[in-house]
Amino acid sequence: MSGRYKNCVCRIPGHGGTDPGAVNTALGLREADINLDTALRLERILKNRGYETKMSRTTNKFVSLTDRANMANEWGADYFISVHSNANENPEVSGTETLYYPGSRRGEALAKEVQNQMVLQLHRGNRGIIPRPNLAVLRLTKMPAILAELAFVSNLEEAELLSTPEFRQAAAQGIADGLTQFLKEQ
Repeated sequence: MSGRYKNCVCRIPGHGGTDPGAVNTALGLREADINLDTALRLERILKNRGYETKMSRTTNKFVSLTDRANMANEWGADYFISVHSNANENPEVSGTETLYYPGSRRGEALAKEVQNQMVLQLHRGNRGIIPRPNLAVLRLTKMPAILAELAFVSNLEEAELLSTPEFRQAAAQGIADGLTQFLKEQ
């Protein structure tokens, strides 16, 4: 536990403003909107559990990747969780995955717990945890950091799920449960 708080968690809803992220035009679904709604739901769950939380954005505005990492570092966040929805050129690709910075043992452990809990909550294929060295928000943060990819906007079945409040709530619950499980094991 941090001496300052009961775990300061920085939640980063991916994309926003001029950057909508992946878009499913058939459903009018924008990744930035999914990510923000899920991150806001995650914030409510974590605050109810007694965590101090901060967000890089609470509205549809653009925040650069470097600024997101710098914010978390300046806030002194204990953990960094970036919420995203995935996309692929192949519309058949589906599932949930969680990314972490290679070499970060605590980041990898956090990714593992979040991934396990998201798969339990979302009932999607388990694409596993993946080390990603070139993602600025994972590389530039000073704390254990993960990027949770909930499901694929490019897959029609998963896009329909991502468009529902129930699925977003389940995703937020999975991320929160994963963080809680990770902290129990520390």
